[in-house]
Amino acid sequence: KQVAALGARILAHLAPDGAEPDNTEPVIPPRELFLRRKRTGVWELNGRFDDETGTRASALLDALAERRTSDDGPDHRTHPQRYGDAFSDALNLALNSPDLPMQAGERAHVMVAVSLQDLKSGVGKATLGDTGQMTAAEARVHACDAMIIPAVLGDKSEPLNLGRLRRLISAGLRRALFLRDRGCAFPGCHRPPRHCQGHHIRHWADGGPTDLGNLVLMCAHHHRLLHRSGWEVRIAADGLPEFLPPVFIDRRRKPRRNNLHEPLPFAA
Repeated sequence: KQVAALGARILAHLAPDGAEPDNTEPVIPPRELFLRRKRTGVWELNGRFDDETGTRASALLDALAERRTSDDGPDHRTHPQRYGDAFSDALNLALNSPDLPMQAGERAHVMVAVSLQDLKSGVGKATLGDTGQMTAAEARVHACDAMIIPAVLGDKSEPLNLGRLRRLISAGLRRALFLRDRGCAFPGCHRPPRHCQGHHIRHWADGGPTDLGNLVLMCAHHHRLLHRSGWEVRIAADGLPEFLPPVFIDRRRKPRRNNLHEPLPFAA
């Protein structure tokens, strides 16, 4: 220690202004991302990042990749599957962020073209973006409340409705939905409001209105589950959503509610 202190005093005497500034350019951190679509419709993602970016990505995905706890059964997904679903959820959160940069005068979105008949029946195919495809049933899910805009086509492929004004939930209505449901309303789910979408109980393609009495807040997983399974949802007499399980879960189909979310003080 004495030698180190003596050396520091000598350096201070010889160079009182300190060392010469380092004017070399800082090393650009390794950040690369490759995304490509295969002919099968599967997308492949590959990349490399600096430690800071990788740590932030890991923290984000870990937060979204927790095992699900709900009344629809245990979560059997593998760790890579949970990370894949978490990445999809992160994209949904980003697309619905008000801070996302505008493109051509509007927020980033994906256009899906589907015939009116297929959208109503949930049977058939829809064109996603420029080259992609999804089923009409999946288009019904996304048409509820997401930045996937349905272009509804008639028999001669003429555009009948872009769906934006009729279906998208306004900021004020979304706040009311957040206050009422406090998160995903599916029984046993703990997802917070900002991770959720608004589900039309009666689909807007079938004439359902976009108002509080026809909406329920749901995470992406349970939103898809509701569209594809025997679960049903309704607004009860007290104005709160309740879910009817399929008969293979409960033959009596006794209504269930989510009691995990913290109630508002004035509602307690």
